[in-house]
Amino acid sequence: MSISIFSLLQSVMLARALFVAADLDVAEHLACKAMTVDEIATITRSEPNALGRLLHFLELNEVFKQQAGCYYLTDFSQTMRANHPQTIRPFLLHDDETRWNSFGNLGYSVATGKASFDMLYGQDYFAHLKQNPELSRRFNDAMTIISTQEDALIAKIIPFKGVVADIGGGMGQLINQIAETGLITAGILVDLPEVVAQANNLHPICSKIPGSFFNPLSVSANSFILKRILHDWDDSKAQAILQNVCNTMQKDSNLYIIDGILDYVQDQKLLAAIDLALLTIFQGKERTKAEFEVLIKAAGLEIVSIQHLNNLICIIECQKTSK
Repeated sequence: MSISIFSLLQSVMLARALFVAADLDVAEHLACKAMTVDEIATITRSEPNALGRLLHFLELNEVFKQQAGCYYLTDFSQTMRANHPQTIRPFLLHDDETRWNSFGNLGYSVATGKASFDMLYGQDYFAHLKQNPELSRRFNDAMTIISTQEDALIAKIIPFKGVVADIGGGMGQLINQIAETGLITAGILVDLPEVVAQANNLHPICSKIPGSFFNPLSVSANSFILKRILHDWDDSKAQAILQNVCNTMQKDSNLYIIDGILDYVQDQKLLAAIDLALLTIFQGKERTKAEFEVLIKAAGLEIVSIQHLNNLICIIECQKTSK
C-alpha cells in the first residue's frame, strides 16, 4: 500500500489543529451564535489572520462550516462541546504539548527503550500530573470518556458476583457500572489517596481504599480488575502489580485483566500506534499473548480464558496457579 507524504502531513496538522480549536473553546463560542473570524479572535484572544488560517483548514476538513463570512458548527464540531453526550473534547485536550513533544522524540525512545517524556521533563508522566492539576484533570476526563462505552460492556459481559475490587480504578466509573447491575454485594475502589479523595459519587454499595498497586494490598474480594493498567508500565513494574494483586487474592478469586493484546485484537494497526505512544510517554507497552502469559505465570497466576471486549481490548481472566 502506498502512503502519501502529503496525507501524513495533513493528518498530523489536523490533530494539532483540533487540539488548538478545543483549547480555545471555539465550538462553545459558536454554539452561542455564528461568528466572523474577527469576532472569534476577539473572544479567544487570538491573532485574526492566524486564527483565520486555522479555521479555514478545519473548514476544509468539515470540522466547521463557513457561510457569508461567518463560521458555524457542524455535526462533528458539536461533539467538541463539553456538554455534548458524545463529547470528544476531553480526549482532544489531554494530548497537550508535553505529550506531543514526547511523540516527536520517538527516536530517543527507540534508541534507548526509555520514555522520551522523562528525558524532556525530568520526571515521569504521573509525577508531572501531580504537579500540574489542570493537566491531571484533563487526563482523568479523557480516560473517563474513553472508558464510558467499555465500562458498560464490561459490566454486562463479565459474570461478576459477590465483592468486586477495581485496582487503580480512578474515579470509580467502572465499579459504579458494575454495582448498578444489582448482581454484586459490594464494590471496592482502590487507587492513590489523591485520586480516591475525588471519587465522591460512588454507588451506595461501593467503598474506597487509598493505596498503590506497587505496594502490598489488603483487599478481600471475589473478583479483581486491572483495566488499562498494565500497559502503562514496563515488564518489571507490570509483574510487581500482578504479584501484589495475586498475593491478596483467595484461591477461588478471579482477576480480570482488561487490556489490548497486540497479536489478538481486531484493530492491530491502532493498537500498534498506541504501543509507540505508550513507549514515549510512560515507557509502557502493549503486549502479545505470549508476553502476557510470561508475566501472568511469573506472578503465580494462570489464564482461564481470553475474550474480545471490542476491536481494541480483550478480557484476560486469571486465577491463582493450582498447587
